Amino acid sequence: MNVSLRNLKLINVIVKEGSVTKASKKLFLSQPALSHQLKKLEEEIGLKVFNRLNKKLVLTDVGQVLYSNSEKMLASMSLLNAELDEIKKGRKKKIRLTTECYTCYHWLPRVVQEFRKDNPGIHVSIDIEATKAPHQYLLEGKIDLAIVSSTVNNPSIHYENLITDEMVLIVSKDNVLSGSEKINLTDLSDQNLILYDIPEEKNYVLTRILNNNIGFVGSIQKVQLTEAIIELVSANLGVSVMAKWAVEPFLNNKNLEIIPFDSKLGKRDWYVASLNEISKTENSFINEIKKDFKD
Repeated sequence: MNVSLRNLKLINVIVKEGSVTKASKKLFLSQPALSHQLKKLEEEIGLKVFNRLNKKLVLTDVGQVLYSNSEKMLASMSLLNAELDEIKKGRKKKIRLTTECYTCYHWLPRVVQEFRKDNPGIHVSIDIEATKAPHQYLLEGKIDLAIVSSTVNNPSIHYENLITDEMVLIVSKDNVLSGSEKINLTDLSDQNLILYDIPEEKNYVLTRILNNNIGFVGSIQKVQLTEAIIELVSANLGVSVMAKWAVEPFLNNKNLEIIPFDSKLGKRDWYVASLNEISKTENSFINEIKKDFKD
C-alpha cells in the first residue's frame, strides 16, 4: 500500500470543490483522467475512498482518514515550500551560531536583542557547547555561523572579515606597571599573569600573545570567571590580558587601568565562518555586530 502526496491532494481537492468536475478544473485534468486516478487509488489500497450517492461523492471512513491527513500534510508541504522560497531569496527564519571565545558572550546577547527589534520573526540560537570546537560544529551542520579569531585550512569553510578588537594589559593602579603608556612582553617578567582556565590550545593569550612562551612572565594563574580575574587584578595579585571592550565596564568601579601593547601584538582579527553563502538575514545580523562595536 503506497499513498502518495499526489493521491492526498487529489482527495483534498475533490472534497473541497464538492465534485469531480470542479476538482478536475482545479487540478488541470480532464474529468475522465481524474476519475481514473481515483479508481486506481482505490484499487491499489483495496479500500473505497468515496461512496457514490446520487451522483455525489461522500467520504467513507477510510476517506475521512485520508482527507484528515491530507490537510496536515499539504499544510506542512506548503510551509516547507514557503521556507525554501525564503531561503532561496536569502531570508532565513533561524540563525544558529557560536563563537570560539567565551568572553564574547558578554556582548553577543546584547547584539541579538538589538537584531530582534528589527527582525522579530527571526530566531537566533546561540550554541555555547559549540564554543569548544566551532569549526567542527560548522562542518557537521550543527550551526550556521561561527564567530572566530582563528582560521583553519579547509576549502569548505568561507571566512568573512568581521571586526578587529584590541587586547590590553589590565593592572591594578598599585602595580609597578601602572602609569605606563605602552607595554612590552619583556615588562611582564616579574608579573603573575592571570588567564582564563580553558584548554591551552584555545587560549588566545597563550598562543597568540605569548606565542606559547611562558618564559615571558613570572608565573601563570588560571581562573574560570571574568569577575574573579578582575577582583584578583584589582587587589594587585596579578595582571591579565583581555579584550579592551571586555574590561572597560569594570574600569569606573575598580582599582584598575589598562595599558596597550607597544606593537600590533594586541590587535585581534575576528571572522565570520560559514559553509554556504551568507544569506541576507545572516548579513543583517553581521552588520548589527559591526554596528555594536562602532558604537
